[in-house]
Amino acid sequence: MSERKSPTDDDHHPLPKTKDVLASISSGGSSPTYERSSPEKRYKKKTEAVTPALQMEYVHLAGAADHYEHKGRWSLFLMLTVGGMILFQSALLIAVGLGSLDFTEYEWLLPALLVQNLGQVIGLAAFAVKNLFSDISSKP
Repeated sequence: MSERKSPTDDDHHPLPKTKDVLASISSGGSSPTYERSSPEKRYKKKTEAVTPALQMEYVHLAGAADHYEHKGRWSLFLMLTVGGMILFQSALLIAVGLGSLDFTEYEWLLPALLVQNLGQVIGLAAFAVKNLFSDISSKP
């Protein structure tokens, strides 16, 4: 059988007496005979040392979440913009096909508008693919 330790066999501090703990509770202070144990001090020191690193990691994760949220907003904006441009091009072609718009005097205008609009759609799509859908971990 193992021997039982007495309250004063602790490596660092003796255990507090009941009357001291009760006096401490009633006075609102801490016990004069009982301080933090060595494991508590080591834990506090360890968490204080790790806390700045954890805070930096949290800031990085929060920044990444914000980054991807903004990417989502920009991609929605670009989708709506490209969709609007395609609708404009379609409406223009339909209006010319039905005879509502007549560009016979300006034969160069309709092809120029269509090519310009198509170029903008392709340019916005290339921009979106390059910038909005890239991984942020590869950027400085």
